[in-house]
Amino acid sequence: MPTPGNILIYRLGSLGDTVIALPCFRLIRDTYPGSKITLLTNHPVSGKAAPAMAVLENSGLCDEAVNYPVGTRSAHELAKVRRTIRQIQPQVLINLAAGRGWLKSLRDHLFFRSCGIKNIVGTPFRRRDLQVRQTNGGEFEPESQRLASRLASIGAVNLADQRFWELGLTQAERNQALELLPSHRKNFIAVSVGTKLPVNDWGEENWERLLVFLSREMPDITLVLLGSAGEWERSEKMSRVWTGGHINLCGKTSPRISAAILERCRLFIGHDSGPMHLASAVGVPTLGLFSWHNPPGQWFPGHRSWKFIKTLYPALPRDGWKAALQMKRGVSEGIRLLQPNDVLRSAIELWHGDSNSAVSSFNSLLVKTTSL
Repeated sequence: MPTPGNILIYRLGSLGDTVIALPCFRLIRDTYPGSKITLLTNHPVSGKAAPAMAVLENSGLCDEAVNYPVGTRSAHELAKVRRTIRQIQPQVLINLAAGRGWLKSLRDHLFFRSCGIKNIVGTPFRRRDLQVRQTNGGEFEPESQRLASRLASIGAVNLADQRFWELGLTQAERNQALELLPSHRKNFIAVSVGTKLPVNDWGEENWERLLVFLSREMPDITLVLLGSAGEWERSEKMSRVWTGGHINLCGKTSPRISAAILERCRLFIGHDSGPMHLASAVGVPTLGLFSWHNPPGQWFPGHRSWKFIKTLYPALPRDGWKAALQMKRGVSEGIRLLQPNDVLRSAIELWHGDSNSAVSSFNSLLVKTTSL
């Protein structure tokens, strides 16, 4: 089969959404090595979110990006997008956008047809694409797996293979990361205390208690704080309890330089966020703290078989996860159910490479129930 000249990928979202889709981007590049690949994507609304190309630049997975104005109903704006797509002349459109309902999937499909694209792959029409499924183990199907299943017609993705998750960091990016870290310190632990969504926020009191405990356990370790510029002040406030020295890089690094910094760290701890997904992609031991905003398992980082990843998900009510739980953020709800002592124990297990304890601890937290 001749290699198509131009490929257009449709994927919306920000940092975490892009990292979760990395295996799909890798499959597309491996399948079409000589093609020009253009990404049709949005510019994130939240100032805390990074655009997709901030993750993909220099990776070799994508050559350029075109902006898609999310939520627009303007015929003029849509006509501009259509003209741009026609100028690109893609032979194949690969739809990696999240399923937002069958009618919206049909609308998008017809729009791309109107742009002159005949070969469209991955439109989320199936029930599996539109509604996340619960597995026999109680967790829900990972988002990365759901995305990969939509590309079955062009190839298979081995999500357990870390090669599919590689960011392709350059030596220049790694050198820039080294310049930001103190040369006289060798052991680093990275933390990201920020989040786009208040419901995912573990709370300053919990973070401060955890950092006090960790600082006592690791007095000679340097704390590295990562996040957006808007999270600098909060991170600086909470880092003052750390006794081993800290460096606050919130707002001072791009996602790819953050990833290169994470490569130098022995542990990452953070909310369900972009930095958490970056950490897992570069292979650093990762501890992710989750709320009830998404069902357990759907947005867990990396692959479940990777022993260097640990996810803490709060105990669910007896009837399991329901959509009504998504925005609950009371003092005894969602992520606030995670206790600093439990997080500390999990962090120490990862620090010392006790992967068996990490897995069993996750399972015990997940099966506990609350009386909500």
